[in-house]
Amino acid sequence: MKAKAALILLSLALPSLAMLSTCSLAQENTAEGWLKKGYELMANGSFEEAAKAIQKSIDLSPSPGNADLWDARAQSLALAAGFFGNRSEYNESLRAEDRAIAFDPRNSTLLVHKGFLIANMADVFEDQNESMYEDSVKEFEKAIQLDPHDKDAWNWKGMVLDSRLNRSEEALAAYDKTIEIGGTNASDKVLLANAWSAKGGALAKLGRYNESAEAFDKAIELNPQNADSIWYLKARSLNSSGMYDEAVKAYDRAIELSKGNITVARAYEGKGSALLKLGKYDEAVASCDEAIELFPAKASGPTWYWKGIALRGLGKNSDADSAFAKAKELGYQG
Repeated sequence: MKAKAALILLSLALPSLAMLSTCSLAQENTAEGWLKKGYELMANGSFEEAAKAIQKSIDLSPSPGNADLWDARAQSLALAAGFFGNRSEYNESLRAEDRAIAFDPRNSTLLVHKGFLIANMADVFEDQNESMYEDSVKEFEKAIQLDPHDKDAWNWKGMVLDSRLNRSEEALAAYDKTIEIGGTNASDKVLLANAWSAKGGALAKLGRYNESAEAFDKAIELNPQNADSIWYLKARSLNSSGMYDEAVKAYDRAIELSKGNITVARAYEGKGSALLKLGKYDEAVASCDEAIELFPAKASGPTWYWKGIALRGLGKNSDADSAFAKAKELGYQG
């Protein structure tokens, strides 16, 4: 969860780095030079050093009340806190974001960033504190009050409502608002693809599988270059709806397009479960074996369990018992 949270925050920082890289190079010992160095350090994963560089930028800035500098410091501190488990740094990041907001109180983006920080803090330290997620949503709502067309605020409000507070119906309204606001440039299309994909997931949780599949198709259409995870989510929805043949095809697309072993492993695992339900036991075993080879050992418990069921379907009871024992050893009871 810590890495996930940090990567979410890094997605906020990198656009700023890209913008800075288009500027002429500044001398390092200037506010601009240290800020650029801070973003480069963030991009390289050197988060504590990034926080120090950005503080240096604030110290050298002719206008230390610059909201963007304090926002950058908040991001760097939060990233460092997430990776090193330092709660005090996370609290400091919130104080830095509050200073940014105080310097630019009409900037909705800063409120969105604060909402991120609060939700990520709950994730990173595994507080799973509902009140913190509620506070996160309130920050997104403040951003929306300032700018009703802030797509990021609507989208992330939906995500926290859906994935952290299990309020999927409310989340759908937020995703729909993101989609309604729309946009035509490349970053808009990525955001809209994320909103359609998240909408698909929320619809699947609500048992509205046909609508879910349509939402995932729209997400794939908008962002075909990074569609592996969307195909995987669509496959899961199809699998849950009992459309096992279609699920297998979708899992295959996820495997074909995937750039990462974990997505491939999960897709093979899901494909194995769908094949099992189709009674294709040999193929299910083969798919589970592919997943087991790719998964980190501790994460493969469910796959061993599915493999055991498939082996039992083939009449290989001794092998099935061994697979079930392995699943149990890894903490999965079925």
